[in-house]
Amino acid sequence: MPKKHIVFVCTGNSIRSQMAEGIASSIAGDEFEFSSAGIMPIGVHPDAVACMKEIGVDISQHDSKMLSADLLGQTDYLVTVCDSARDKLPILSKGIKHIHMGIENPDRQYDSDSEKKANFARVREDIRLRITGLLNKIKAREI
Repeated sequence: MPKKHIVFVCTGNSIRSQMAEGIASSIAGDEFEFSSAGIMPIGVHPDAVACMKEIGVDISQHDSKMLSADLLGQTDYLVTVCDSARDKLPILSKGIKHIHMGIENPDRQYDSDSEKKANFARVREDIRLRITGLLNKIKAREI
């Protein structure tokens, strides 16, 4: 039986979708195949790389990719992690299940580096909880 392919999408494929791909790959083993993409890719954010490294997940070799027809052709589940990506999605084929997770963007102005680091970690943990729940629902065939 072929692996289910899950694609995480955000606008820039810079932070949230990259973190989601890394977390999902680290907790799911080889039961699924994961990718991430963006509506307007801008490169992987260095703070996302550092935040993921804190939990032993290396996304430093990830690249920021455009959501393409080829990628959609391999997709079973498409997970948007920001409202902007959800709102700008192309029309999906009937075989793709769309799940939306409105996750806060941690890349904003902060009063200190420690506050920024703490917020990136909080968003990372939110993503981890949501991905764990999603994978459990897919395994239980609830989605």
